[in-house]
Amino acid sequence: MATQLTKLQDRAAAVAAMLDDLSKVEERTAEQTAEMERLAGEAEGLEKELAREHAIAEKITALRGKVAATAKPVEVAAVPAPAPIAAERATSGRGRHFRSSSDAEACGRWIRGFVLGRAEDRAWYERHVESRALSPNDNNKGGVFIPDSFASVVIRLVESFGSFPAQANNLQMTSDTLYIPRRTAGNTAYHTGANAETTQTDMGTDNVLLSSKEVRVGTRVPNQLIDDSATDLAGLVAEEFALAIAQRIDEDGFIGTGASLYGGIRGIQWKFENETLPAGINASSQSAVTALTVDDFLATIAKAPTYATQSPTCGWYCTPQMHALAMQSLALGGNGVNANEIVDGVRRPTFLGWPVFFNNVMRKSASAGQCVALFGDMKRSSHFALRRQVAVRASTDRYIEFDQTYFQATVSYDAVTSDVGDASNAGPVVALIL
Repeated sequence: MATQLTKLQDRAAAVAAMLDDLSKVEERTAEQTAEMERLAGEAEGLEKELAREHAIAEKITALRGKVAATAKPVEVAAVPAPAPIAAERATSGRGRHFRSSSDAEACGRWIRGFVLGRAEDRAWYERHVESRALSPNDNNKGGVFIPDSFASVVIRLVESFGSFPAQANNLQMTSDTLYIPRRTAGNTAYHTGANAETTQTDMGTDNVLLSSKEVRVGTRVPNQLIDDSATDLAGLVAEEFALAIAQRIDEDGFIGTGASLYGGIRGIQWKFENETLPAGINASSQSAVTALTVDDFLATIAKAPTYATQSPTCGWYCTPQMHALAMQSLALGGNGVNANEIVDGVRRPTFLGWPVFFNNVMRKSASAGQCVALFGDMKRSSHFALRRQVAVRASTDRYIEFDQTYFQATVSYDAVTSDVGDASNAGPVVALIL
């Protein structure tokens, strides 16, 4: 329960915030002037009450010190220190996405206080969080930046929901463009006789260009909903923004066609289905996914170069649906499957000894000429470069006539698949095509 001193301090902070807002009005109305005078009078009274409460607190401290100094020493058995308590975590509602319930409450208070202008919530935030939080300054695009605690939830959820950034080679861009050197050809060694000239060969290289592309997601929310449950709303918006951003990144990296919808990005699955890459494609010629055999998958593995199969990050890439139709049915139908595996499945999906990496955007079913699964090392074939981390803004101005608040998240990145081989040589990733 809050003490009288804490209540007075919170009220004083709220009064100060309201006086500060009114003092910035250049031409005040009569009502605003009267409100300033009323608040000034209340502030004067609060100063006196705070001084009295502080004096009482000092007296209590002094008296306790004297009592402690005159008390006879008493031997007390040592008590083991309590075990450290883990940070409280919000486990109910949408607030569960925050690291703790205090972070969830702080974000909710911030939205009500700085976005909707609720003085009591603003005062609470300034008292409990402001000393360690991002200053909520207006930006030149309108709106205010949401605190780091909210943005970090979106970032963490994007990493949890998305697949391409984790499975591709991850990079950080320090400018809007990034060049990555790539080896295209190597030197050749020759047997040379005595006094014969050495045959010179050149190593071939080129560059892979990554150019940052901005992605945004926005939504508007009724202010009444924010008033009712700002914490749950913050968790809901964070979850929806993260899902949208993760979906966009995965679609760009896996199935992008080069169209504007994908920011001009061509995904790795699209390349195998649309480019001439016979060296890295195992065309099964089966009539359906369920007709695939173990030999079809083994032939796909055989297409991959040794440097890819020896990589610790080598594996299969497909959707959970394709894994169930094409791989799991073969695995469960084979010899050596025990009852526990049939009932519980395998905790970490593997197939033919290789891990299976899931995503939710590649094909969930396939017809002739379409990709069933990829195999190899995507960290050698594809790159994900982050230019700017997720930033979230909020504004009450855009939809003021609807009494709604606008939230917008922005992130900047590029996704490039640079090496899937050519007509003669397989790259680090190969494909099984129906």
